[in-house]
Amino acid sequence: MSTRRSPLPSLSCVERSLLSAAVERHQPMLKPLLITLGSEPLSDDQREHLREALADELLKVGLSKDGEPNPLGVKIDDLIGKLSYF
Repeated sequence: MSTRRSPLPSLSCVERSLLSAAVERHQPMLKPLLITLGSEPLSDDQREHLREALADELLKVGLSKDGEPNPLGVKIDDLIGKLSYF
């Protein structure tokens, strides 16, 4: 009996763009991961580094003056959660 792996999720164009911008600004050494993202599972370390880049981006552009997430921040936060499935 073989075990079938679930297909990896995919990112929308907007999500991919957000992730790419965050990686470019905060952790450019992760750019090679963007090429294979979704085609092979991420290691825990890779996933955590991508989340860190997104968290840095959230702090930079995703919060309003009152400290609450703005619309872009909500998208970034959702993407951080979605990375758990990669």
